[in-house]
Amino acid sequence: MGSLDGSMGEMLRLLGRKSRHNYIQIGVSSRCNHGCAMCPRTVFRDRWTSADMTLETYGRIAENLVNVRNVYLSGWGEPLLNPHFQEMVRLAKEAGCTVGFTTNGARLDDETMGQLIDDRVDLVSLSLAGATAPTHDSRRIGSRFDDVIGKLERLRELKKRRRSESPRVLLLFMMFRDNLGELPEVVRLAERVGAGGVVATNLDYVGHAAMDDLRAFTCGDAPEGSGDEIDAAKNLAERLGVEFTAFPLGLGRVRLCSEDPLNNLYVSEDGEVSPCVYLNPPMPEVPRIFCGEEAVVPRTSFGNINERSLPEIWKSDGYSSFRSQLKKLAEGNSPLLPEECRSCYKAYGL
Repeated sequence: MGSLDGSMGEMLRLLGRKSRHNYIQIGVSSRCNHGCAMCPRTVFRDRWTSADMTLETYGRIAENLVNVRNVYLSGWGEPLLNPHFQEMVRLAKEAGCTVGFTTNGARLDDETMGQLIDDRVDLVSLSLAGATAPTHDSRRIGSRFDDVIGKLERLRELKKRRRSESPRVLLLFMMFRDNLGELPEVVRLAERVGAGGVVATNLDYVGHAAMDDLRAFTCGDAPEGSGDEIDAAKNLAERLGVEFTAFPLGLGRVRLCSEDPLNNLYVSEDGEVSPCVYLNPPMPEVPRIFCGEEAVVPRTSFGNINERSLPEIWKSDGYSSFRSQLKKLAEGNSPLLPEECRSCYKAYGL
């Protein structure tokens, strides 16, 4: 699972290229080979649509990539399950984009890793639920911590053998109530496997009580003592030369969420174009629990790339109106979030 393991804004910031659109995030697959306890695909399996983006749909997006800075090939599933993944990478690189994706690591065999190096993929983000096997394996059902770390060590070896700095590796550590104490260990792990950074992320999409019980953050001030664990990891990262970012553990308010929907957009595996991944899971509706209150938001799309061009969708009245409301908020001229965003934790800095 990609999107819930970290802010796209934070990961894509590490790619750093500039052009008309900052980033396009593309959900190339909503399938997954794991059954993670915190994933909506697991919790809502009865209403989840598992599918791969076709190369034809991707081609409709690729027509616009010359005007895009960075491409992130991850949505609600495991991107390496898409049989056209390598061709999708090549089309984005040929357009001059930087390319990254998030993976659970299960499909990172030697052939795949070699191809990532050959294709000059810029960033590979690896999802972790802990810095030890018992913690990680208990949450990411089907994943084996030792196997994942072994593959990262193998990737480091292959990069060294080929004298390649790419792809850069980023560890995404999802913070839960019971694993914050492992933050310093994941920093040591990053240094050991040659990862350039660690992003400690929140379980920022909560759609069910079983998910709500796992989150580390609160709807008030950050939990007592949590700052000490984050500070310890940050200090260790500075000593080891590992870039470290941790998201807040207490609810705040930001004028524009880290997904930056004024400049970024998301295209789902079936071609639906949305402001961000959190508004476009492969379900008819988006159930949420926000600070103890249940909410349901419709799946939000402003058009399908298979039916209209991306510029037409971007400039459409509905999409323009949505961005206009966000722009007023970002400039301090409006106190109101779009209704679709009010029950999303990303709108409050998490």
